Amino acid sequence: MALTTVFTSLLELRRPPVRRVLMKQVYFTGNEAAYIVLLIGFALGGIVVSQLHDQYGQSREAAQRLLAMLSFREITPLMVGLILIARSSSAVASELASMRVHGEIRSLMRFGIDPVAYLILPRVLGMTVASALLGFLLAVSVQVGGAVFASGADVSYQLLQADRVLTPGMVLTCLGKSALFGMAASLVACVVGLRAQPYVTEIPKASSRAVVRGLVAVFLLDLVWALVS
Repeated sequence: MALTTVFTSLLELRRPPVRRVLMKQVYFTGNEAAYIVLLIGFALGGIVVSQLHDQYGQSREAAQRLLAMLSFREITPLMVGLILIARSSSAVASELASMRVHGEIRSLMRFGIDPVAYLILPRVLGMTVASALLGFLLAVSVQVGGAVFASGADVSYQLLQADRVLTPGMVLTCLGKSALFGMAASLVACVVGLRAQPYVTEIPKASSRAVVRGLVAVFLLDLVWALVS
């Protein structure tokens, strides 16, 4: 299954069943993980700012600026990729492996339903969109957490000065990297799930492989991004 095969099936989104699967994937990946992302981001912002003050004596504005650069460009996309791999990739791989074990994929093909259009495309697109949204949400929560720990009662002033800290390039980098990592994690999970052997014992193995290979894919992509940017 090639990447081009997935995206040549985009026209299948005009079908209501495919759109329903897509929306369910966005909901499962994005909405249900939002509170986890908010908590992690708030705590992460406080930790980074506390370390900056303790080790380097950074001023509040300098700490916020450095935190924004680190979170939007590097930490946030990577953290979102790890969260999705741990939470969603294993679930997708297990689901597809279970469908393969029970012959559901063969049944879809007998009815003339393309498995790529119905199973793969909505999951890849759903995780990609959700990953971008979660990346931005996590980056914002990191900034809020850092502002609270750095400024205390003056947190409102720091938040109102966000436009002096953030740049459009940072936001676009955050969205782009988060979407890329989400797409990579979803593709790996789908490939692993569909390639599972038709045995029940393969279902947990597929889940484990999706996590391990997803981690490798995300870190390699992050390395490539760092080298070319």
